[in-house]
Amino acid sequence: MKNLHRLIIPALLSLPILLSGSQDKEVAYKFIQTDNYYSFRGSFHVTAESDCLVNLIYDIKNLQEYTPDVQSIELIRQGDHWYDVCFVYRKFLIFENTSTWRRTLKPDENKIVFEMISSENSLKIIPKVRSSTGYYQITEEKKGCRLEYFQECLLEPGYFKSAYIHEVKQDAIAFLHDFKNYIERKCN
Repeated sequence: MKNLHRLIIPALLSLPILLSGSQDKEVAYKFIQTDNYYSFRGSFHVTAESDCLVNLIYDIKNLQEYTPDVQSIELIRQGDHWYDVCFVYRKFLIFENTSTWRRTLKPDENKIVFEMISSENSLKIIPKVRSSTGYYQITEEKKGCRLEYFQECLLEPGYFKSAYIHEVKQDAIAFLHDFKNYIERKCN
């Protein structure tokens, strides 16, 4: 009985590791970080038509539903297969980011490309994002589609860069899981 705690405590401590590892069977991802740069690539399979995925991801009306921590979204201007949109994000009650993005639909490639035009943080101690680009790529498979999400960012030096990048990585992984669930609800 006295040594029972030596078995129970390690088992309890390993439980969160096992649970988070089991979630990643459905979602594959890779996070790369250098000094002022990071990229995130993730993908998952869904049983959905590619047209539904393209419309769901590109249509500005859906952005608020699948973009985490967004407080408001405003269409700035629009053209054929592109639009500029301003997002206001709020996190931790004290952090706010206002950023403008160009989103471009490439219908022949089943791809939505995004590029940051501007970004401002409410807290100057958070590293400023110099540039960010990425895409959503939809590839048809036998039973549904594979959705790949990619984003890369270049940061200015800052005091809390490591903590910021760690938070970004955790948010990106959570986003992929939530986004997969959202797509399965909307496109099935």
